[in-house]
Amino acid sequence: MPEPDRASFPQKGILVHRSRTLVWIFNASVLATIYLATLAANHYNEPFPPLAVSLSTPVTRLSDFVGIAMGFRKLTADIAWIQTLIYYGTHEEGAHTEEEEHGGGGHYPLFLAYCQRVAQIDPNFKHIFYYGGGVLGWNLNRLDEAELLLEEGVLAHPKEWRFQQYLAALAYQKNHNINKLTEFLEGFVEEEDCPNLLRSILANIYKKQKRYKEAIHVWMIVYKTQDPSYLKRSMSQMQEMGHSTH
Repeated sequence: MPEPDRASFPQKGILVHRSRTLVWIFNASVLATIYLATLAANHYNEPFPPLAVSLSTPVTRLSDFVGIAMGFRKLTADIAWIQTLIYYGTHEEGAHTEEEEHGGGGHYPLFLAYCQRVAQIDPNFKHIFYYGGGVLGWNLNRLDEAELLLEEGVLAHPKEWRFQQYLAALAYQKNHNINKLTEFLEGFVEEEDCPNLLRSILANIYKKQKRYKEAIHVWMIVYKTQDPSYLKRSMSQMQEMGHSTH
């Protein structure tokens, strides 16, 4: 059998040189990656608090930990938010007023815990502080719990000046200062973060004062949000007061 033509194969020295070059490039890439990762870690602030101190409510579920561990923290907070709405929207015995009936009736002893759960999963979910504070402060008349939730909001977002105003509004509620409460709501009602709950409170105040045009304007804002839980009510209120203005 004839021997292969050695000239057709690369020389051993060339192979060794190429291997060393590849090893050098690989090592350099690894070092560069480590350097960049370290640099990023030193300059990147995790937007969420550590998991160990985050989830500590009576209604925290295993799925919360799983969702966060899989990197779906915002989605997990959205699910917790929906579960909060379901909890508050489920009828309980003991509803007496129109506002209680609209919220589902009952006392909802775990409502604060549900709100805290959402906030702990995603502290940037500011709406939960507004909504929860409104429900606790006005619908459920648990002003102390409303203040506690809003104070947690202030700690999470010290620059969110609306939380401070919200706390002031609760103080007006405690003191039955309707004029100051109305003034606060008027300055907040058209803000995107304003819950429809507070808008409905302002509309009801206007209605009791027979300021029907102002009340209709507020209900129109509510209607434009297309919130399913307020859609039917906003339409009926506008129709009712529309007749009163003629």
